Formats: sequence, C-alpha cells, structure tokens
Amino acid sequence: MSTSPLQAAGLSLLTGLALSLPSLSAQNPAAAVEGLITEKSIASCLRFLADDLLEGRGVASRGDALSRLYIGSQMQLFGLEPGAPGGGWNQKVPILGITAAVDRPFTVKGPKGELNFSDPDDYTSFAAQAQEFTEWKDAEIVFVGYGINAPELDWDDYKDVDLKGKVLLVMNSDPETELFAGKTRLYYGRWSYKYEEAARRGAVGAIVIHTTPSAGYPFQVIQAGQGQERFWLPFTPDEPTIAIRSWCSEDAAMKITALGGQNLDDLRSKAESRDFRPVPLGVTADLATRNTIRELESGNVLGILPGSDPNLSGEVVAITAHFDHLGRGRPKGEDDIYNGALDNASGTAAMLNIARACASLPEPPKRTLLFLAVTAEESGLLGSLYYARNPTFPKKKIIANFNIDGINIWGATRDLAMIGYGKNSLTAVAHEVAENRDRKLVANPETELGLFYRSDHFSFARIGVPSAFFKAGSDFFENAVSRKRVKMSYTATRYHQPNDEFDERWRLDGAVADSRLILECMLRVANAQEAPTWAPGDEFEKLR
Repeated sequence: MSTSPLQAAGLSLLTGLALSLPSLSAQNPAAAVEGLITEKSIASCLRFLADDLLEGRGVASRGDALSRLYIGSQMQLFGLEPGAPGGGWNQKVPILGITAAVDRPFTVKGPKGELNFSDPDDYTSFAAQAQEFTEWKDAEIVFVGYGINAPELDWDDYKDVDLKGKVLLVMNSDPETELFAGKTRLYYGRWSYKYEEAARRGAVGAIVIHTTPSAGYPFQVIQAGQGQERFWLPFTPDEPTIAIRSWCSEDAAMKITALGGQNLDDLRSKAESRDFRPVPLGVTADLATRNTIRELESGNVLGILPGSDPNLSGEVVAITAHFDHLGRGRPKGEDDIYNGALDNASGTAAMLNIARACASLPEPPKRTLLFLAVTAEESGLLGSLYYARNPTFPKKKIIANFNIDGINIWGATRDLAMIGYGKNSLTAVAHEVAENRDRKLVANPETELGLFYRSDHFSFARIGVPSAFFKAGSDFFENAVSRKRVKMSYTATRYHQPNDEFDERWRLDGAVADSRLILECMLRVANAQEAPTWAPGDEFEKLR
C-alpha cells in the first residue's frame, strides 16, 4: 500500500517524538487498571444501549434521554466529576428537526421529453431550510463534476459560471490524482462538502450521484433515510443553505444526462481535468417538499477526571463516542428499530469502560481527562460540532482527542487500523503502544472512504485539536478467513440497518484489546511533557 506525502511526514516524526516525549518510554501507565476492561463489562453497557427499549436512540427521543441518563449515572458511579455548564452532566444541545414529505415528485423536463422519478428507488430528498415548503421549480440542472473549489490546489470546477437558482448534479468523491492525495479521500470528496459548496454558490439544490465505491456503502443506506426526520443545529442568519438536498442512483443520473443529450461517463471523464467547466444539461428539475419543523433539545454528556499536575492540569485530553443512532425508521420485515449496536453502542461502551479504568487509577494523570458522549453524530456530527463551538475548556487547552466510533466485535487481531495515519504525532504514540503490546499499527486501508471526515474527531480537528480514530484490524488470531469475511460484510448487510443488533456470539476480546490500547495511548499523552502536534503541512496544522 502506498503512503501519501502527509503520511510520510507524520512517519518521519516517529523517532523525534519518541525522544521528545519522555513518557513514551516509561512504564505502561495503564497497567494498574486496564484489567477492569473486560468482555463482560463491555457487553453489559453495550447490551443496554442497543436494547429495543431504547428504540434506536434517535435524536431527542425517549431513548436519547434514557441513554444520557444511563451514561451520566455510570460516570457518577465511577467517580468522575460532572463537566457540563452549570455543574451537571448534560450540555444542552438545541436541535432543529425537519421532516420532509414529497409534495411534487422529482420530474426532469427537456426538449426530448420528460422523466418521472420515484422515491426512494431513484432518489432521496430532504429539506435543508427551516421552511414549511421548499421546492425546485423549473430549475436548470447543471453538471458540475466533482463540485470542488480548492484555490490552494489551483482547482475550480465552477470557474466563473453563475449558478444562482440552479440545481447542481455533482459527483461524490474527489479526483484520484496525486494532487488530491491519490486514493485518500479529502474533505473535498465528502458529500457534505458538495452541499455546502452548492449553498455558497447560491444554488437552489444539489443532487449527489451515488455509487457504492464513491460512498463506501450501498444505495439502501441512503434510501433508509427517505421521509425520516433530519436534524440540524439552528440555522444562523449568515449561513448559506439550499432548499433541498438530494441523492440519486447512478442509473437515474445516467437518464438525466441522456435526456439532455449527454453521456454521464463522458461528463465524468471531462471532470477529471482542472480545465473542466460546468455543463448546463438543457433540462429542468421540478421537486417540492412540505416540511414539518420541530424545535428540540438533546445533549452531550460530560464527565471529568481532573489532572494532578499544577502546571498541566489546565490542559485537556478528550475522549469521545457518539451514543445516538437512527431511532425508528423504514421497516425491514417487521423490524423498524435501528439499534446501532456496533454503531455506536459499542463505542460508547468502550468509552465508559475506559472512563471507569481512569477513575480507578492510583493517581490521576497530569492533564485533565474529558469523557464526552456526544449526540446526533448520525445527523451530521451535530453534538461534537456544538461542543466545538461551545467548548467547556478553552480550545487551545484541548490538546488531543481520541474518538471511538465502533469497536472490534469480531475477535482479537494482531493489528489495529488508524484513521488519519501520519496526520499528527498521535501516530507515534499509538505506534509505540502497539509495539509494546506485540501488535502492529497500520494505516486504514480504506483511505478512499474519507473516514477522517465522517466521525466526531473531525469536529475537534476543525478547531485545531490533534485527533486519533482507530478501527478494528483484520489480522485475526483465530479463524482469520471467516472472521475477516464477516467483518467485511457488515457495511453491506448491517450498517445503518435494523439488524445492527447486539449478538451474544460476538467475540469481544478484540474490543477489550483495542480499548486497553486506547486507554494507554490516552494516559501517555495525558502524562507527556509536550502536547501533540499536527504533521508539517497537514491541512489542520494552521488551525492549531
């Protein structure tokens, strides 16, 4: 597997960091308490959070409130201090809920005729404005390639074209060239960026073309959200928005471009060049939704273990896990509860077990530890975004973030994958901890999925905090072939589906091993003399 320039820069720091951070060669600071993290202790938390009684832990639901009560109660039991504003466990997070019902189905008209599409078979749509009625009314559709404007790379798919009032048809992902870090997905390749840039251009809507390789999951994952309530942080007056956000299947995109006399594959080929210009398709879009709007409240749960060093206790190491999932949704068979056992009851269970271990240390680490269970990750990282905008510590004092979004349920592995490998000096810490445990830290092999921008550590990175996010390895100690096959099938068969449920057959020895490794990484950083840093030239370095 090739290594990007940024990864190479991060790797070059390993030797220097091992010398500059004396704690890296010290005795394992987690040794005295890591035995508290067991298969049974993880399973007990996981089983409760993933139970049908919590109804999928949907945002601002009864399951949401029960989850927060449970997590805060556990933190209190462990002996942590409440960390929310006002001295409680919950940081209130205002949420706007918008449920869009299709009023006029998606229709495309052109000189060659008319196409009528059905949802969710061909497309999905959701309102992106807090209005009771949103629409595309005879709006011209323009193909904008990847929809990227990256001045630092001398790349602009929009050129000088006025796109106000248009509907943009846009490719997911980014070009697989060295300019865009090869197969490594940058934020420019995320679907969320496509919508954000469309809004900045004054477009009335955007349609992201789904392909399984570019999304990393099948279209059924997108379809599951059609007609469901979508959640937002309250919009600000200066925040650009589009009326309706949409996805469409690749087949639907081919039909749209063909109606305009274009070939989708030819258009995609042209979009690989920085000379690309937007292509008006000569067809118009018509789509309208009637929207139900609710003002809601959820919350983040915060527990603190104060640091013991007078000079360093003002600095903070944060560990995050999102406790929310999708709640109740489109039934599969008779099951409409999206339990989110792996995603992310498992990560919350791991975080709670790490919190319990830290609270049981003979002496707290030098720096303060923040245990942060965040809400509404599945709705666009809303809980962590709200915390990043309203931190309970000065941003510059939060020196590192370890995020857990899914923990290993398939059995112990020799390796552990790191998302954002080489982006900051936490790679060096994790390397040494893994080696001391006779394990191997590897770069996440699925770099094309852009996982660094898809979970709550991204909210911390955007305010300059060096962040680490680990995923289960694939080099299993036992039954390697069958376990790797089951692990690889998760995204296609269980991800964001009702059958992501707790299973007594899960092999949680892998969760134990990975949680203990994360615990040691946290404590090494919390006790080190120097704070972590971004790799030279990394996209987030200037934010620190």
